[in-house]
Amino acid sequence: MVRFFLRTALAATVVVALLPATFATPAASAATVTPYDAWVDVSVATLWTSPSAPRPVDRPALANPVDIRSWLAHMDTASRRGLVGRVATQGLLGEHVTVVGTAKGGWLRVVATDQRTSLDSRGYPGWLPVGQVTTHRPTGTTYVATVTARTAWLLDGTGAHALEVSFATRLPVLRTSSSYDTVVTPAGVSRRIAASAVVVQRTRVQALPKTVAGVVATARSLIGIPYLWGGRSGYALDCSGLTQLVYRLHGVTLPRDTGDQAAAGRAVPVASRSPGDLLFYGGSAMTHVALMSTAARMVESPSSGLNVREVAVRTPAVVRRFI
Repeated sequence: MVRFFLRTALAATVVVALLPATFATPAASAATVTPYDAWVDVSVATLWTSPSAPRPVDRPALANPVDIRSWLAHMDTASRRGLVGRVATQGLLGEHVTVVGTAKGGWLRVVATDQRTSLDSRGYPGWLPVGQVTTHRPTGTTYVATVTARTAWLLDGTGAHALEVSFATRLPVLRTSSSYDTVVTPAGVSRRIAASAVVVQRTRVQALPKTVAGVVATARSLIGIPYLWGGRSGYALDCSGLTQLVYRLHGVTLPRDTGDQAAAGRAVPVASRSPGDLLFYGGSAMTHVALMSTAARMVESPSSGLNVREVAVRTPAVVRRFI
C-alpha cells in the first residue's frame, strides 16, 4: 500500500493538509495518555487515520463483533477507493497494540506493535474504537494455533458459530484433537476451532516451513480474495498486506508498507529474480508489490475492484529476497 503522502501526518497526533481534501481531521479533544497494553478483541480491527475518518458505510467495521463481510458487501468500487487516506491498516484478533492516546466518542490512538513501519518505531499508528480491544492479558500456553484457512469459525460450547476469524490469526491452544482444537480468545474465553483450519506449533515456532515452495503455495491459496486499501486479513488484502501475512506464516517478519518492504530483505538484480522474491513497482517511490510464483508469473493484490490473482510477471523496478 502506498502511504508516502501520509507519513508526516500519521507520525503526529493531528493529521494536517498533506491528506486528500476529503480527509477529516481528528477531534480537537484528542489527548495523549500513559502508554498501556491492549489486544485486538474482534476478528479484524481496522485502524483509521483519525476518529472522524469512518463514513456511514463503514459502520459495520466499527462494532464488536465486527461485521467485515457486511462492510465489504455494502461498498462499491468507488467506496473502496474512498478508503485511501482514511484507513491505515488492520489488526487481527489477539494482536498486541499499545494505547498512546484517546479522543471523544470512545476512540483510542494505538500503535500496532506486530507491524513494523518507518512511521513510528513502536509500531503502525492509527485509531480504533475502544470496544474493539481488551486489556485482558492473553493466556500463556506452550502451543499456539495459526489459522491457515482464509477464515474459520470459533465455536462455543454448544457447537454454534461464535466468531469468524481470519487467516494468520494466532491463538493460544489449551487442547488438541483430531477434529477440533480448543483455543483461548484475548478476553480469556475458551472456544473450539476445526483442526483442519489451523496449524499448531510451539509458541515461538513459525506455523509453516520457511521455504520458497511453501511461501508460493500460501500466496496462491489467497487467490480470489478482494483487494481493499489497508486490507490485512483473509477477508480482503492490499498488496503489501498480502506479502506481509504470507511471509509471516513462514517465520519471516516484513514491514507493513510497500515502501518499507522495498528497503528490507536482500537486494537482487532484476535479471536474477526467482520464485519467492518480492517484485516492486513504481517511479521515485515504490507503489506496488507482488510475489513471484514461477519464472514467468507472480501473485498480487492489484487494486480496488479486483481480486488477488496470479498473472504474468511484469519487469519490476526493485527485487528483494527474504528466503
